[in-house]
Amino acid sequence: MKAATALLLMAPWISLAQQYAIGEYVPNPQNFPNAVVPGPGGAVWFLAIGVVGRVTPSGEITMFKVPGEPSGLTAGPDGAIWFTYASAEGAIGRITTSGAVTNYPLPNPASFPGSIAAGADGALWFTDGGTNMIGRITTAGVATEYLIPTPDARPVSITRGPDNAMWFVDGPGDNDIGRISLAGVVTEFPLPAGSSYV
Repeated sequence: MKAATALLLMAPWISLAQQYAIGEYVPNPQNFPNAVVPGPGGAVWFLAIGVVGRVTPSGEITMFKVPGEPSGLTAGPDGAIWFTYASAEGAIGRITTSGAVTNYPLPNPASFPGSIAAGADGALWFTDGGTNMIGRITTAGVATEYLIPTPDARPVSITRGPDNAMWFVDGPGDNDIGRISLAGVVTEFPLPAGSSYV
């Protein structure tokens, strides 16, 4: 097997014994694939430099160019894949399974969205380290952002919790875990001093 940039897939359609021996190669080794999520039709979607890619269960790889540097990635409730940008485009991207890309500009030009996750309310929630906010965007592209009380929290990661609220991690050095309700109420939980560097 050639020493090339590989996307290692822990794919549900592959047996446990096979999973540790499977590598799918991205056509261009300079693309540096990173984030990966399951998507519609049993495919796996991933991010690389300037592209959003898809790998089918049969191993077919398709790479779609996007107008920026994609960062966060999640499957949306509308059957599309939603993503953020690593550079400050101030927008959230959406790509259909056929590769049609739409960018939705955010209200604040200083926005720098990072992680993104689907919420229990049918919308997408994302961190915005550029404005110190947690954002919500509907599948129609309508965005709302909620300020985090702690100054310069710089949120970096977000997920849906078992309580259907969205939970997030503040940037390095803030030592907090945050929770935002679907109504936009933010609560922060300080971690014990010296126990972490989140």
